Amino acid sequence: MSMRKTFGKLGKRSVARLTIELDAGFVLPERTARCTLENVSRNGCRLRTIEPPRIGATILVRVERIEALGSVSWVKGERCGVAFEEPLDTRSLERIRWIIDNDRNHHNNSLAHATAIWR
Repeated sequence: MSMRKTFGKLGKRSVARLTIELDAGFVLPERTARCTLENVSRNGCRLRTIEPPRIGATILVRVERIEALGSVSWVKGERCGVAFEEPLDTRSLERIRWIIDNDRNHHNNSLAHATAIWR
């Protein structure tokens, strides 16, 4: 489900991105889809999906209960970059990092939550 985090070079970016591989989803006005969140920062993220949205599309990215509204800034193959309208808050970034650092605990918590719903 996920891999360890690393911080890459900044390149042209103003903030570093957390490189990850995490199941996520996105919502467009015309459809929803599953995707993989490949990296994230306060200002944006990179997604991998079978059918990426077009450049300029308004998109809502979802990871767990974390949501970020943005627009697609580039598309290349199965990947696209999303620039968030508002910077992602520190608590959301910490939650994503916790999910990556605690993969087994996160999985067990998710199962317990799903089981409790069905009771």
